[in-house]
Amino acid sequence: MVDRLRHREFIGYQIYSAHRVLARSLDRCLAPFGLTSGQWNALNQLEEHGAMTQRALSERLKKEQATVARLIDRLVKRGLVKRTTHPEDRRANIVENTPVASELLVEIEPVVAARADQIASGISDHDLATFFEVLDKVRANAGTESS
Repeated sequence: MVDRLRHREFIGYQIYSAHRVLARSLDRCLAPFGLTSGQWNALNQLEEHGAMTQRALSERLKKEQATVARLIDRLVKRGLVKRTTHPEDRRANIVENTPVASELLVEIEPVVAARADQIASGISDHDLATFFEVLDKVRANAGTESS
């Protein structure tokens, strides 16, 4: 007979629970800058990979296109992202960070890095490496891309 796992013993539940706590922690860290973790992630993707279509950004963020469109609208209003019509497809938009966003990301980086260090405190480099390897295996087993 198969032992029944309680909900909290499922890997997915543990990852979801940890993700929620980490996202709230990051949101608190970013609040003084007027950003959410989702907005910060979008700005980082654009900073790292350059201008891209909204669709490509949605795929990178693993979010619905409508959700990303609203997120971009907020970032455009703040002057952090520029949206232009795709030169070859009028139905598509290209989004890119403005210089203001790039400067803001530089300002935010040490704050987020300090929080990441605090979260990882007491965890050895070996344990962190093992943790990341296990997460890679979980992603692979779940059938998603690792990123």
